Amino acid sequence: MGELLNKISDFFKKNEKIKLILIILFIGMMSFQIRAQTADMPFAEDSQYLKELFSDDNGRMYLTALDPYYYLRLTENYQNSGYSHVGETIVQIDNKNVPYDTIQYAPPGHTVGSVSALSIATIIVYSLWNSLDSTVTLLNAAFWVPAIMSIFLGIPVFFIIRRNTSSNMGGLVGALLLISSQSLIYKTSAGFSDTPIFEILPLLFIVWLIMEAIHAQDNTKKSVIFGGLATILMGIYPKMWLGWWYAYDITAGFMAIYLAYEYITKSKNLKNVLYTSTLFLIGGGLIISLISGINKFIQGVFSPIGFTAISEGSKITGWPNVYTTVSELAIPTFNEIITNSVGSILLFIVGVIGIMFSFVSFRHEKREFDIKYALYLTLWLLATFYAATKGVRFIALMTPALAIGIGIFAGQVENILKRYEKKVEYILYPVIGIISAVTLFKYGAEISDILIPTTYVPIVVYISIISILSLLIYKISDIISEKENAFKKVFGILLAIMLVLPSMATAVPFYTAPTMNDGWMDSLNWIKTETPENSVVTCWWDNGHIYTWATRKMVTFDGGSQNTPRAYWVGHAFSTSDENLSVGILRMLASSGDSAFDEDSLLLKKTGSVKDTVNILNEILPLSKKDAKALLLEKYGLNSTEVDEIIALTHPENTNPDYLITYNRMTDIAQVWSMFGNWNFSLPSDTDNSVRDKGYYQKLTGTAEVINKTTVIRLPLYSGDEYDIINIIEISQSGIATANALIDTEGQVEMQTPNFHKLILKFGENVYEQDINENGDYSEIVRLEKVSEDTYQVYAWISTKDLEDSVYTKLHFLDGYGLEKISLEKASQDPTTYGVQPGFKVYSVNYGTEYLN
Repeated sequence: MGELLNKISDFFKKNEKIKLILIILFIGMMSFQIRAQTADMPFAEDSQYLKELFSDDNGRMYLTALDPYYYLRLTENYQNSGYSHVGETIVQIDNKNVPYDTIQYAPPGHTVGSVSALSIATIIVYSLWNSLDSTVTLLNAAFWVPAIMSIFLGIPVFFIIRRNTSSNMGGLVGALLLISSQSLIYKTSAGFSDTPIFEILPLLFIVWLIMEAIHAQDNTKKSVIFGGLATILMGIYPKMWLGWWYAYDITAGFMAIYLAYEYITKSKNLKNVLYTSTLFLIGGGLIISLISGINKFIQGVFSPIGFTAISEGSKITGWPNVYTTVSELAIPTFNEIITNSVGSILLFIVGVIGIMFSFVSFRHEKREFDIKYALYLTLWLLATFYAATKGVRFIALMTPALAIGIGIFAGQVENILKRYEKKVEYILYPVIGIISAVTLFKYGAEISDILIPTTYVPIVVYISIISILSLLIYKISDIISEKENAFKKVFGILLAIMLVLPSMATAVPFYTAPTMNDGWMDSLNWIKTETPENSVVTCWWDNGHIYTWATRKMVTFDGGSQNTPRAYWVGHAFSTSDENLSVGILRMLASSGDSAFDEDSLLLKKTGSVKDTVNILNEILPLSKKDAKALLLEKYGLNSTEVDEIIALTHPENTNPDYLITYNRMTDIAQVWSMFGNWNFSLPSDTDNSVRDKGYYQKLTGTAEVINKTTVIRLPLYSGDEYDIINIIEISQSGIATANALIDTEGQVEMQTPNFHKLILKFGENVYEQDINENGDYSEIVRLEKVSEDTYQVYAWISTKDLEDSVYTKLHFLDGYGLEKISLEKASQDPTTYGVQPGFKVYSVNYGTEYLN
């Protein structure tokens, strides 16, 4: 047995490339499997109904987020155009045929750029997969692109660490930490077919290739090859991500400082570094300029100068800044930056120590001083830490530098154990032993799930198992065959486990439910097939990309245009209680877009004020053309030509039909759209959102039963140590009565008059409104849906007073009650959150002809 183990150990030592291949396969397959967990749909908890609801006709899950549907639509356009462009059509602008998106931010839409790397990758996956299975769609291919691309995430990290430390174990630690990082998994998992995978992956390879080019100082050909590959990758990086410039600028800063260092120290490698730097900086700039344009290159290089806080946008435009409410753009605290980057303050510290350790290299079996890794990683960490202070979404950019630092730390400690055992054994062995034992005790039971997080793609599982078993056999044989070093190697493994296991454990299980579902698709298909071609969909921005993809109809507002004046206008259309104003806003947006109020508009130029422009438009939009003209002429002193120009935009004769969408989550985010819809333009633009007026709905849970022909609804309002309050509503032939029952700890009941301003009750086809307290700040909205004889589903909310009569309340809770021009056309299931069912609703907007009088 001992002889066999020696042979196995010798085989791997003599065939280092086989060992490297197994390590790379294991890292890649693990990265894929971690991200493939979403395809199992664990959120459904084995409910076949939910699995079918969130998947297409072939049982393949919908994409998990919102922005991926924008890229999916462009990819479909690219395929449908014969791989010539990504626009919905081609239009002629300045005598040039330009790809044009007619449905995003419409009307009028906008020009679009060239095909992205994401679309190309999706097409490649689709072409290969569809050739084997004709049921595969572009959506199915897009679902798997990030997981497939993630296979390559850990490779450059492994080799960067290995080059610095000569430690496979260190490289494995850094790679596994990166692929399991919580800051990266969600946005690079299967289903999140977006650009984040292309934000990180090219930079990792650029750093690795640059380092290899510099290392190859005795081999000019090898140096040129690595430097050339890095240059080409940098040149096409702008096609992958708009923030490409941060990689170029960090690398340029590193090369400038490193060249100066090499010159001062009179290094023999100066010429090689100079050649590599010149090739990368000038060559990369030329390729970027040729492919993307000289302006893009220049703007990119100087982009850090203009990288400021997101709140600046509102100060410039005068319109509300939606970015201040986007969670991933929220300004994080210092603690959030630290913990979200690699999971804990301890690992963050280890990563920083590892970056400092990278000054020392053991790659030539001796201790050497080497500045380049520490220099690059330090610049990288500082730049991305600064970016992280501008928004939560940028924290993930820190993770690779820290993961490399942690891997270097592990590799350097392993080197120290090998070379200085007697000096450090009394310190390192007990520390590593205790922490690794605690780690194994805490996470050991999850190791099987970590190694096989999913079996969705069997071939990947087989490759992963074969790789890890082969490496395990080698490591066991290596430890046994070298008894004199066995202790060191065991503690090296324990160190790796100590660093990696917590992060890997948090990555399993991992799942996320799609927003898109069959219920939504049912209503969106209705819009696609049953409405005129020039129809416009108006909605709150968050799901706009889904609507453009599914309906192929014009959408006024989506994730690519959320920080625009339409945030105010769409929010106002939902939050106002004036139906004529709401319809006027929808008519204006659907037919003339921003033309009545944008920076080139006559009204804004005349008033010189966004506030005054908004006030005038809010006055004239509900009026007929005749009354609106009179108001502009008499109150605001405009001449007839100016009035006609404005009225043509606010009261157009040729209109696009508008369809309004509400869905259950809009109830949850009412404080956002109502804040923008009720925006006070008189307040300073930098007024904190917390002090602005906003409405909201608070969900209530309740029961209903029929007692002696009286329907009794019970809605718990408060539960405390001393008493509970239950709101009781009774519906009988004699009318509706409501009261609060205050119940103390002894069961004594005291009936009180509710402090609500109003009770709004939808019961069957009827809606009842009852004024309760004119001084009340909140109202109660209740909707009863009959399930069976004498059994009802109760939906209830407490509403702020400013939303009780809003258009949204009348639409979503009351199916259009009290509205004359907005009518419910289609409703379907909305399983994404609690609320009215069916909860995804499409309404038609009837402008009528009276406004033209």
